[in-house]
Amino acid sequence: MKRIQLFFLFFFVLAAPWTFSLASAAQTDAQATIRNLEGLVQSMNNLSRMISATREVMKGPNGIGREKELKARLDEFQIKLQVMEGSFEQLSAGMGLDALQKEKEAGVDWNRELTEFLAPIMSEFKKMTSRPRQIEALRNEIARYDSQLRVARAAQKRLISLVSQAGNPQLIEKLGQLTRSWENQENEVRARMAVSEKALERAVGEKKSIARSFQELLEFFFQSRGKNLFLALLAFAVIWGCLHYLHKLIFRLSPFHKKGRSFGVRVFDLFYRVFTVLISAFVLLGTLYFLGDWLLLSLAIIFVMGIVWASKQALPRFWNQATLMLNFGAVREGEVVVYKGIPYEVASINMNSKLENKAFENGFVRLHINDLMELRSRPITENEPWFPSRTGEWVRLADGTYGRVAAQTPEMVTLKLKGGALKYYTMFEYLAQSPTNLSDGYRLTGIFGLDYRHQGIATHEIPEIIQKAVTEELEKAGRGDFVERIHVEFKEAGASSLDMAILAEFSGKAGSEYWVLERAIQRICVDVCNQHDWVIPFQQVSVHMAGA
Repeated sequence: MKRIQLFFLFFFVLAAPWTFSLASAAQTDAQATIRNLEGLVQSMNNLSRMISATREVMKGPNGIGREKELKARLDEFQIKLQVMEGSFEQLSAGMGLDALQKEKEAGVDWNRELTEFLAPIMSEFKKMTSRPRQIEALRNEIARYDSQLRVARAAQKRLISLVSQAGNPQLIEKLGQLTRSWENQENEVRARMAVSEKALERAVGEKKSIARSFQELLEFFFQSRGKNLFLALLAFAVIWGCLHYLHKLIFRLSPFHKKGRSFGVRVFDLFYRVFTVLISAFVLLGTLYFLGDWLLLSLAIIFVMGIVWASKQALPRFWNQATLMLNFGAVREGEVVVYKGIPYEVASINMNSKLENKAFENGFVRLHINDLMELRSRPITENEPWFPSRTGEWVRLADGTYGRVAAQTPEMVTLKLKGGALKYYTMFEYLAQSPTNLSDGYRLTGIFGLDYRHQGIATHEIPEIIQKAVTEELEKAGRGDFVERIHVEFKEAGASSLDMAILAEFSGKAGSEYWVLERAIQRICVDVCNQHDWVIPFQQVSVHMAGA
């Protein structure tokens, strides 16, 4: 209980001086307000007496001929009295009697709000165009003075003509006075015209070259607006970069991201990108606001509003982009798409998506998400054919070209021919040649013909002898490791020969020996014929003669 009493006592000791000071301050403020109100009442009484006196003068004989002057004075006194009455209401009650009415009638005046918003921009444009507008105004003013001079001269000419024809002295005097008045008007206009011409001469004389004017404009901009714009853009870039780097750290360290790009992770990444854009734009506008640069702030707001307004038409496209990034669109990660006639695996989908084909050197292609929207993906098959060849493999093309793939990119394929020559194909030209890949193994098929005199042994004995000879000779030549299978069989009885079909299958290691093996098989067949005295026939042509 004593502790509570001591607490309240301590609180009273601390709060009492502050309370008393507030009370004394309020009392002092009230006394000052009363003094000001007394002064206002006295001024209002004096002004009311002056209004009454002015009205008496207007009603009396002293007001004859002075109605306009007295009326203007009376209006001035009444306006001052209304201002004092409003000040009395504000000072005494803290607000005027029309406060409720104003609050009731308060609304958004869009014209006024827009005028105030665009005022800094219009002010800067006026400053930038002040010189041309001044020159144009002076020229218009000189033209107007010139027109007035012509009117004055015409009037004087007409008056002089009338004076010469008039005979009444009073008429002549009146016309003379009017002529002098027009002469004075002419002199006054001529003087004004001379001043305007001098001002125009100075303005045109100070005219600078376009390069100098542009240089001064740039100097002025970078001394004032340029610095503010640089700071705002710097703040935007720093915030954008920091948030982008933070997202990379999250992607690298987050256990959720390490498990793969699940639906939740994709939603987080999408909202994080939207958050990055909004915060960066807010920082840019906030920097201009704190720097007090209303011109750049107004332009930035107009720019942002324009983007928002234009985005209304792009909402369907944004929705499609969002569905792609969430991986339930027409293209999905881990599937295959065909881009420019080449299949690619969709490695990742973001604002800049990544497509990959490992059959190429640096086979990565970056696509903006807008380009990805035009594609369609499908699941990858077990033995997906990514491309007919890879770098280092041997191929044979439909045009007879035979060589090793020296380089292979999504745009160009380079073949190194026997002897070292290089032959280049664009991707579409290469695919149009239907390349045969020899590096996974291939078959050589040879046809060898014998004379009909060996018909008795052509179907069994000769094929066995040739098959054995080809196998043994290739072994002796050091190419036995390349051989997968050698098979020789009787093919057909031709027009002038008994044809044998030699089927030789080789592994992919023999890709560089294609032409060598083809020639070797034909050579071995001829050697076997020589060893066994088998005749190789010439092509025979039969000519049938018609009877007489």
